[in-house]
Amino acid sequence: MRKTNLMIIHPEVTSKSLADFTFGRGPIRMGLRIAVLQGVMDKAPIDQLSRRHNLSRQGIYDLVNRVNEKGFPGIEEGKRHGRPSGLTTELSDELKEILLQPPTSQGYNQSRWDGPLIGTYLKEKHGIDIKHSQVNNWAHSIGFSLQRCRQK
Repeated sequence: MRKTNLMIIHPEVTSKSLADFTFGRGPIRMGLRIAVLQGVMDKAPIDQLSRRHNLSRQGIYDLVNRVNEKGFPGIEEGKRHGRPSGLTTELSDELKEILLQPPTSQGYNQSRWDGPLIGTYLKEKHGIDIKHSQVNNWAHSIGFSLQRCRQK
């Protein structure tokens, strides 16, 4: 294991300030980032930190560089992977209201909502064409559980 010259140079970020920042903070992912930063401050080898916290070495370097540039806000932000969701808050609220009513109120001949029917509703009423797995993800994100389609 080789030592690295990776250092945290932002004047605001110290071991004490990290400990104070940790107290009462929310997501587990943020605690993981703080643990990695404390390991870097303790001069732990990067490959050891990488294995211990199940992070890539590049991820550790990116985190330290972000903290060196921005200070504490660099701990909270990270890369957002993937495309932003098409499920807006307005659409989410409308879907919640619609799914609480029977499908017959929207002019469908089924007695309950299922994935394909929700997909049909979204396509007809909102022009959103998504596949069944994404319909399931959207329904789950608004707190609605779907049943499997009945076999014919």
